[in-house]
Amino acid sequence: MVWLKRIGLVLLIISLGTIIDYFVHQIDPRFSVPSTYFPHKVFYGILWALVGYLVFRKKIKTHFWLAFTIAAVPSVLLQTMYFIQKHQLPWVVLLFLVLHFLMFFLPGFYICRRFKNIFIDTLTFSQQV
Repeated sequence: MVWLKRIGLVLLIISLGTIIDYFVHQIDPRFSVPSTYFPHKVFYGILWALVGYLVFRKKIKTHFWLAFTIAAVPSVLLQTMYFIQKHQLPWVVLLFLVLHFLMFFLPGFYICRRFKNIFIDTLTFSQQV
């Protein structure tokens, strides 16, 4: 049951970050993206955020690093993919990497702070044995 909560919270974080991204893309026609961009971002954002959480789970001790991981892993991987596919110039990739990270990190920070007990095991090693 805890994994369903974790998946749901990651879905919420990535979805809120994608909503922020959607509004940013609506600011100017030069920022337009294909219709597949946002569903792609949600699906792969959730996938890579969960993979990042699984990989770094034992190292994450605070809600800050939890939110950082959930925001950084999909941001870095998605922007790396866009760079490899030559969608953007290298400096644009770096700028968007920072912007997308912040779009995921801002809602992630508050959600992870509120629900850190769902993600972070608070038992010490001696209590687990």
